[in-house]
Amino acid sequence: MAENDITAWIREKVTVEVVIAFVLGVVLGLIVLGWWLWPVQWINADPADLKESYKESYLQMVADSYALTGNAEVARARLEVLKAPGEKDANLSAMLDALIKAQIKAGKADDAMRLQGLSSAMILPSPPTPQPTLAPTKPAVTKGSQLLRVVGIAFFLLLLGAGVVLLLIQLQRREPLRRRRPPLAEQPFAKAPQMEGEVIAPPPSEGTLGHFETTYNLGDEGYDVSYSVESSTGEFLGECGISALENVGIGEPEKVTAFEVWLFDKDDVRTETKVLMSERAFGDEALREKLANKGALIQAEEGQIVTCETANLRLDARITELEYESSSNSGVFAKLTTKLEVLRREATA
Repeated sequence: MAENDITAWIREKVTVEVVIAFVLGVVLGLIVLGWWLWPVQWINADPADLKESYKESYLQMVADSYALTGNAEVARARLEVLKAPGEKDANLSAMLDALIKAQIKAGKADDAMRLQGLSSAMILPSPPTPQPTLAPTKPAVTKGSQLLRVVGIAFFLLLLGAGVVLLLIQLQRREPLRRRRPPLAEQPFAKAPQMEGEVIAPPPSEGTLGHFETTYNLGDEGYDVSYSVESSTGEFLGECGISALENVGIGEPEKVTAFEVWLFDKDDVRTETKVLMSERAFGDEALREKLANKGALIQAEEGQIVTCETANLRLDARITELEYESSSNSGVFAKLTTKLEVLRREATA
């Protein structure tokens, strides 16, 4: 039973708008903000973290500076920060040797001589053969960056998921409290005196799944009544109800000019709805256009039967009492009593 209620609630609340908002949030938050406008940037990096080409430029600048100043101590300190953790002087020697050969091949003899002078002054050990220059450090940096990116994306998705859960919780809290009929065994057969907004559910007629009666009176705040539709064995089949749809004016009490009669079938992807409008509201073209997407628009009349049908269910809503507010010509309902009868579609064939 609880699982069916949750499924019905998800179908009602997780609309196309919610899905679109979720997708837009992912695109704007992750791609636009995270990867484009404010991507992760590395600052205050050591020379050891530079690309190979930048390391070669750094070495050349150290050699040029040493050729001008002859300060071996400063040159040694500058070379030390070029070594990644775990690297030795032999790695620097290998890099210098490779750069000297590259400068000679490029016809830059002066640059090659300054690099050779720096290598001789530092008394660096002979480079191991064959030994890659500083390539082993590059994958380590790349793996670290990739790991940080993966962790950041996972953390962002976790926050996003938490936000969606909180949104759904807030939507659930905002859902109007609906009054359900008591179990069939507890339903009175005779109609008892009715208070304002009280729901009376007479016993179902033969061949029906449910037979309910409810009355709206002017001043009933948040009027929204629903009933669970079950088979004779207690199987959940769907829900039906009626709720205030359109209010006019400001202040107390609420003044309703339209109601929504609806039928939900657990085996149907849609919820069938009909809109009951007061005589004045039905003649208002602007209001009709506003409510057109809610369902078929019907002018409410006493004795009228409004029918909603889904894949397996049929709802007949009969208007037994209808009164308008007499103090104005606004088409405001003062009282609306509706009898709802739910049947299986095959029973009506």
